[in-house]
Amino acid sequence: MITMIRSSLKLLLRNKGFWFFLVVVPALSSLIFLNWNSSINMGSHSYDLQREIMEQTSITERVAYYNSDGAFVIKVFDAAGSSASEYMLNRLAQSGLFFVARAKTPDIDRASVDAQIKCDCEDDRMGAAMYLTKDFDLLISEGKALDALTLYVMSEDSRYELFESEVKAIVKEIEQAQKQVGVDKVGEFLKKRDESLPKKEIKLLSGKGKRSLNFEQEEQKARVGYGFAIMTLGYVFGGIFIAHTIIKEEKDKVLTRIRLTGLPSIRYFGAKFVVSVLSALAMTVMLGLFSSFGSVDSFGMNRFTFLGLMFLQGVIFSTLSLILGVLMGNIGNANICAFTVWSMSSLLAGTYFPLDDSTKIVKAISSIMPQTWFLEATEMIYVGDKKVYLMLLCVVAAYLIVMLSIGSVGIKLRNGEE
Repeated sequence: MITMIRSSLKLLLRNKGFWFFLVVVPALSSLIFLNWNSSINMGSHSYDLQREIMEQTSITERVAYYNSDGAFVIKVFDAAGSSASEYMLNRLAQSGLFFVARAKTPDIDRASVDAQIKCDCEDDRMGAAMYLTKDFDLLISEGKALDALTLYVMSEDSRYELFESEVKAIVKEIEQAQKQVGVDKVGEFLKKRDESLPKKEIKLLSGKGKRSLNFEQEEQKARVGYGFAIMTLGYVFGGIFIAHTIIKEEKDKVLTRIRLTGLPSIRYFGAKFVVSVLSALAMTVMLGLFSSFGSVDSFGMNRFTFLGLMFLQGVIFSTLSLILGVLMGNIGNANICAFTVWSMSSLLAGTYFPLDDSTKIVKAISSIMPQTWFLEATEMIYVGDKKVYLMLLCVVAAYLIVMLSIGSVGIKLRNGEE
């Protein structure tokens, strides 16, 4: 049996396709962790969004491309340049509701702003525009807020009403603060006041029977899900390449000579299973090497725990694709089957996007996919559930028992054994 394992490993290592999946797939998966952008996460969104003011070099600079994430874009002509106007624009930007693009225009007047707004209506796109006059602070202190700033409606977006209400509320706060500390110290006073207020804490409310994860854990889970999906491709084709050796040995009559030695099919298949486990281990080690350049925070768990999850999933998929390849008996059909298994299992398991709102039938099919259970295990690790290890042991054992039984019976039927 050891001789067959060595022979199969030699054949596997001579396969250029195997080396491609051994190196490229773990590297690609690692890029997900090292260069993650939360905007690609279609399953969860951060509601604690903190934007900053985008400074423009001129009043003619376009702002249309700033709404790529669906933000309500506001173009500001800031002639005031005071601490109060700075405070107001920062409040708007940091609320998470608006994207503020500011052009500092100390010498601009209302007529020039009106002319530029007319051009922007034709050549640019935004939610609203705002002009802050040079005497912004003084006019507010005199109760002339309507003269201190001008709001321009630039779209039919209903969020303009929220923007208008927010501006009125901030102007009211500035006016009240001016009565306490004077005109010149308003911005600093309000900023210190806001810093002394209790920090808001946002929590996700979980439904019945669901675990409660915070936003960071949701992002980490989504990141791990993409990693599962990509690594599954490598594990699946690793098993298929081992199946190729079985198909080739069968065609070259090598399997017939092996059977003449009295070696039972179960031991022959067992040797191939060991090779598939070693293949999954090699890919997991490569993943560990590539991902070592990133932070542990990317996983949301201990690095070795993460790699352990990947390895166990790899054992399942390497074995599954090995069995499917053997039952197909044809290299071309085996490759098509492997790609189908990878794409459909990753999709139906919810590695790309959550299936919480899907139908009961889809959820039932999803529960058959191995990745579903590993995503479940990821959640359990995040919340500190110690039952996760027993659950993983049972899941892996169940899949392997079923698959190895089917594989052994399949080989016997193909070889005409009783």
